[in-house]
Amino acid sequence: MNHLHHVIPTLRDIMRPTTAIDSTTPVKEVMELFQREQNLLTLPVNDCGRYLGAINRKSLFFEHLGRPFAVDLYGRKPIRVLLSENQLTIEPGLDINSSLVRLLEVDPGLAMDSFPVVDGDNCQGIVAVSDLMMNISQNQSRLLETLQLLSARITEEVDRASKIQRDLLPPSEFAAGDISISAGVITSSEIGGDFYDHFILGDGRLGLVVADVSGHGVQAGMVTTAAKASLHSLIGKGVTTPAELLYGMNNAILATARQTLLMTCLIVIIDPANDRMVLANAGHNFPYVIHRRGGEPDMIQDVAGYPLGFEANCSYPELDCPFNPGDTLCLYSDGIVECTGPEGEEFGYGRMEGVLAKAGDYSPSELREFLRRSAELFTGSDSFEDDVTILVAARAPRS
Repeated sequence: MNHLHHVIPTLRDIMRPTTAIDSTTPVKEVMELFQREQNLLTLPVNDCGRYLGAINRKSLFFEHLGRPFAVDLYGRKPIRVLLSENQLTIEPGLDINSSLVRLLEVDPGLAMDSFPVVDGDNCQGIVAVSDLMMNISQNQSRLLETLQLLSARITEEVDRASKIQRDLLPPSEFAAGDISISAGVITSSEIGGDFYDHFILGDGRLGLVVADVSGHGVQAGMVTTAAKASLHSLIGKGVTTPAELLYGMNNAILATARQTLLMTCLIVIIDPANDRMVLANAGHNFPYVIHRRGGEPDMIQDVAGYPLGFEANCSYPELDCPFNPGDTLCLYSDGIVECTGPEGEEFGYGRMEGVLAKAGDYSPSELREFLRRSAELFTGSDSFEDDVTILVAARAPRS
């Protein structure tokens, strides 16, 4: 990051060196000095070696000596008689942006062409207002270049994190025995807070997971990564029930997010040998099951618990229910039911159930695509305000 570090110049960096004159110097000599040195804008004036004030070319010739007989009146007098009270002085360590603010407070119209830089009793130099403005412009240009470099780096890092998150997802199309699965996530930002998973257990059972973090961005991505890592760590240790998996994931998320983010999660374990499925729900949207071809969608809402990351050592009840050949299961996140149309109305559960009622006419991938397209047509957009996850699992009918 060193090459992206941006340093704002101070007045010490841009001031012009100058030599002070004594306060007893006659006005006429000061006039002659300004006439010889055409680039000289302001002269500091010292009294016994200490800074007393400054005389400016513009004020000398136009304010003091521009009147009739002024040269005759002031020519032999010491320059200190023409010094103005309460002159602007700025310390050398002040940055150029803050110096402009100070200057504008005293001279809003920027009539002043220069001012002295004073440290204690010593004048360090003179800053021309034109130099100040030029350096501010150059500094802003360098700052813009730095911001563009930083933006490119952040974009690169976010893209990399987004790719890592996508790579953590299992294949969207999967089959195990007589069960076909189609799943997908549509993220509303570069790094989403939704994820899905599926896994096969040693005894032929199939596990399905859908989860949704309360938020987006890098922190949400970290929580989803921690959740997936803890899930597979638990499975590797022989934990295979939905309730036990949620229990372990909950404590992992608490350690990661420290209650700053919550995650809803639904885990289903399908046992095709016994035509059953067991599920546990940590605050997630209730799933739908469609029993056999032509059946109506049935929302499974008899089991629920706190979201993950809400409270340590939470227990999660389980529900055992039939899942027969010909049945279809749909897991999803709230982004699909809460997406809104042009009039502000939500897609809602009624429309979703209307789509799921056609489950018997479609394969899992076709049904997932039909549900996504229905939501897009409803909203009038191919993007969503929240992440959308859909997972459809269907058992083939017995021949």
